[in-house]
Amino acid sequence: MIFMAFLEDFINENFLIPLCHYYTFWGTITYGLILVLAVLGTYKLLKYLKIDIDKKFFIGILPFIIYGGWTRALRDFKIGIYQDNLFCSPPIYFFIFLVTLISLLLGLSIQGMTKKKKYSSYFKYYKVMFFIGILLLTYNASISVVKNYFAFFIILGLVDLWAAIFFGLHHLKPKLMSFENAGIITSHLFDASAAFIAITLFGFYEQHVLPGFLMNMFGAWIIFPLKIIVVWPVLAIIDRSKENKFFKKFLKIIILILGLALGLRDFLTISLLSV
Repeated sequence: MIFMAFLEDFINENFLIPLCHYYTFWGTITYGLILVLAVLGTYKLLKYLKIDIDKKFFIGILPFIIYGGWTRALRDFKIGIYQDNLFCSPPIYFFIFLVTLISLLLGLSIQGMTKKKKYSSYFKYYKVMFFIGILLLTYNASISVVKNYFAFFIILGLVDLWAAIFFGLHHLKPKLMSFENAGIITSHLFDASAAFIAITLFGFYEQHVLPGFLMNMFGAWIIFPLKIIVVWPVLAIIDRSKENKFFKKFLKIIILILGLALGLRDFLTISLLSV
């Protein structure tokens, strides 16, 4: 009985009460482990399905990356159908993963059924996924109204600056900074820019444990060098590793998603805010 009471209190304090509001230490560890398991499972599934990590795959999943961040922002304001706790963090990540997986499997099924048809080129799996994703984004667009144009444009300005720096570096030193790495780092600095403006100008706070600790110690600006000194070396290690190309591309897609989806969420949350 004592153990069960302790377990119930532990779950309430670390998972249920913080749900949709903040992350605890044990919650961060648990969700991190679940993320790792989900990544490994997805990797094995894509290998089993013989899906290449290429531009076509990226086109297929891009709307769902945008949808995840956009939907999370709409949940902050409880707009449209996004009022349930299913759409707050972290449940929304499992929801988006499931929607994307179902769309992928549906796309592959339709591609297989139309393989020998004259119009088969119109039903490639990534095109089916893209179409489904656009339908979801159309709904989000229909219920979204940008109200904070100041934040909207200042965040875009910061992102443009970071993009100019890293894509410029790629142009000058392509061996030091590949085009895809420049895009991935920029996506994370998009997240950093949105978080910086939200915290500095609009009174928001960092939900995640480690970034929040560092911001409290040094200030919100620390998110920029933190992103660079973490993401850039990780990408360099991936590039220099002897792992197969499929695995390296897969890891980069995961890193891109972590930056772009969270960046879109923060960006749109601030942009939809009444000021």
